[in-house]
Amino acid sequence: MHGGWWMITHIRRNFLYAKGSKMKHKYLSHILSLRGTSIKAKVFSMFALVILADFLFYNHTIGWTVGVFGVLLVTIFSLHNMMFLKSRMGGILIALTLGQCVLQIEKQSLLSFSLMVLGLITLSLMKRDDWKSDACIWAKLCLSFCVRFMRPLNRVRIGYQRFSSQYTKSSIFLTAIRGWFLPVILSLTFLYLFSNANPIMMDWFDGGDFLWLFSGLSYWRIAFWIFMSSITFAIIRPRIKSRVKRAKVPVYYKKEQNMGFTEWAFSKEAVFRSLIIFNLMFAFQTAMDMNYLWAGSALPKGISYAKYAHNGAYPLIITAVLAGLFVLITQSSKEDVSGSKSIIRLTYLWITQNVLLVFSSIYRTFLYIEIYALTYWRIAAFIWMGLVAFGLIWIVIRGFFGKSNTWLINANVITLFVVLYVTSFVNIGGVIAHYNVTHSREVSGKGVNLDVRYLKRVGASAIPALLEFGKNREINFCPIGKEGTVCNFMWQMKYDLASDMDDWRRWTYSEYRLLKSLSSNQKYKASQ
Repeated sequence: MHGGWWMITHIRRNFLYAKGSKMKHKYLSHILSLRGTSIKAKVFSMFALVILADFLFYNHTIGWTVGVFGVLLVTIFSLHNMMFLKSRMGGILIALTLGQCVLQIEKQSLLSFSLMVLGLITLSLMKRDDWKSDACIWAKLCLSFCVRFMRPLNRVRIGYQRFSSQYTKSSIFLTAIRGWFLPVILSLTFLYLFSNANPIMMDWFDGGDFLWLFSGLSYWRIAFWIFMSSITFAIIRPRIKSRVKRAKVPVYYKKEQNMGFTEWAFSKEAVFRSLIIFNLMFAFQTAMDMNYLWAGSALPKGISYAKYAHNGAYPLIITAVLAGLFVLITQSSKEDVSGSKSIIRLTYLWITQNVLLVFSSIYRTFLYIEIYALTYWRIAAFIWMGLVAFGLIWIVIRGFFGKSNTWLINANVITLFVVLYVTSFVNIGGVIAHYNVTHSREVSGKGVNLDVRYLKRVGASAIPALLEFGKNREINFCPIGKEGTVCNFMWQMKYDLASDMDDWRRWTYSEYRLLKSLSSNQKYKASQ
């Protein structure tokens, strides 16, 4: 179709000046014969032929199936190019090619196969007139078919160049891709994160054998598909060769500026479809969290609350970050996207669900720490989750009050520094040690045993909590030198602390007070 637009324009101009209804009917029939069937129908036919070729030929012996495939290919060619049936040469050529196809069903013959292929190649040349009276040109064109049948791949390259260039041409196929590219890619991403965050969902996927869909896939099979699709499409959609001087190609549509990938992907239709799918997916995950985490429903057999809580904490935060980036890009898009009321409502609903999932992640981490222990990384995770929640809230406020991106960045930076500034006054090591001691199995009767080696890595801040641990357990600190005991680690930490305090450059007031407190502690003195 694209190769003959100039001819149709020329005929349409002659049609307007034609006198009499018979002349107009003649031109109109010529236009319809040139247009044939739509490109979409030809693409579907190509896919059907490729699927059939894969079923008949790939990794199978070849026999009568070659003839059947040839008959179907000629039939589909005739359906998409009905004008050739009206010409004598076209009818004869189709009949001769069908004869060789039928002969292939009768018996296998290299000569018959070669004539069938030659007939199919000649059919692809039927829209050209220059070879019909010159056998040399016909032979040259047949030889060049092996290069020309790869034209569909060349069209992919040309399409990408058009996308990157200043001038674009509308296409139903590209419009469909543009409208579904973002929803499909991000939906699969969120589905992957949810499956990692939710052991129940992971068991669903593990229980189903989806690998069979790709078990027969290989590079050779993909190459076979490309080869067959190129050949079939080159035959059922012949190229028009003009004998008239081609007019200058006009500009169909000139964009005001180059369209970047973000603008191309975040179209109104793509954003709307994405938000519909995302809200449904997040609602399902939120419902499962409310059922199993908040309501305390029994988990399926083989899944513990610790596993359910731990698996979901970090993937859900990643989903919230991706959601924030998506909303930020959407709010910064063109007016038809950022100003759409339906998109705004869906966006606020989605952000609300993301905030709920962030709180769910915080609760998951809290449940996991209750069972196991507190570490620096888990405290950092709490801080990070809180910052993500604040970031989502700032995004809502930005959209509601129409603030700028600069305002949003400033709000997040200020929040970050306020949180870090307040955290800097907290003795994180002491908090970790105190929590782990009071929630250890030795003290509380549940949880895990106290990891004294980790508290040694915490440093001198853990000494007060270890002293409390010894009091609660009524431990008589063992002699120095017995490895792995509480007193040994405490003696080592006290020695390191005293060495630090001997260096006036290393001296700090908090550690000085701690050392002084230890020196006056009778229980600690008794252990030395």
